[in-house]
Amino acid sequence: MDGKLKQSLVNYRYKRKMEDYALERGYIPFHPQLFEEYDSFSSRNPRLAREDLVVVLTRLQQILLLRPDLTSALMKEIYPIALKEEKCKVFYQSTIYRNNGVELEEINQFGIENLGQISEASEIEVVIMAIDLLSNVPFILEIGHTGFIEGLFKECNLSESQKNKLKKLIYLKNIDELERFIQSINLPLQARNVFEQLFSLQGKGEKLHSLLRSLVLNNEMENAVEKVIKFQEISPNILLDLSIVNEFDYYDGIVFKGYYDQLNKEVLSGGRYLLVSEDSENSIDAIGFSIDTNAWITCQMRDVK
Repeated sequence: MDGKLKQSLVNYRYKRKMEDYALERGYIPFHPQLFEEYDSFSSRNPRLAREDLVVVLTRLQQILLLRPDLTSALMKEIYPIALKEEKCKVFYQSTIYRNNGVELEEINQFGIENLGQISEASEIEVVIMAIDLLSNVPFILEIGHTGFIEGLFKECNLSESQKNKLKKLIYLKNIDELERFIQSINLPLQARNVFEQLFSLQGKGEKLHSLLRSLVLNNEMENAVEKVIKFQEISPNILLDLSIVNEFDYYDGIVFKGYYDQLNKEVLSGGRYLLVSEDSENSIDAIGFSIDTNAWITCQMRDVK
């Protein structure tokens, strides 16, 4: 068999394995739309630069995007269903599109979304699913909570642009630029101390737990710390990271990222978020994650060899 066709068959079998895993757990396949309205997407995700997106102009002068994110695309389509059913569990095997400055980049993703009536048991279920799919290859799953940084922001008198700047620097792990920025703005001493230690709030063990508790400044930060400490008990592969900021701004609660030892990038990303209606009058809790399918398959194949 031709090498390219053989690899295509291998990829198909691995993708079927992911899909079968989701089907067995009551998740339903769903295929999101290819295009998304630019204004709607950018208003929800102000930190993502326009030049990173694939912008399309229709004959009616409507500005659309080639799907930059699958969870965001699902929000609009799944929300009415989830609102009616009260509980909705879906999975997808699809593609997102980005502009890397040189060419159009296609990123294959598999993901699951659990929408409506999200309890701690629902959160644990999704985290365990992430662990199951990452297993068979040495990995770590880092878990954080948006409440830690959001609670920290509440101790500071920050503008929205300053918050977005801080989130972007934290997301990029740009330590030097973050230090310069926090020195340039007026912050309370205790809050500045937390920012300066933010990238050291990673790992596991009682010493880290004590440090995290000592840095708590309000109830929101305290709840976030206690939540992630509890989640670390699920698996020895879980590490805490209170500096996690995801690329998109819709997350609200636990967030997590999965890494394989043999890769220098995240393979899995997800967390809890709020699904809001277009008129902003109703909302539904949800949690899910996406996997970089090609990276996942590559690592699974290396392990088999």
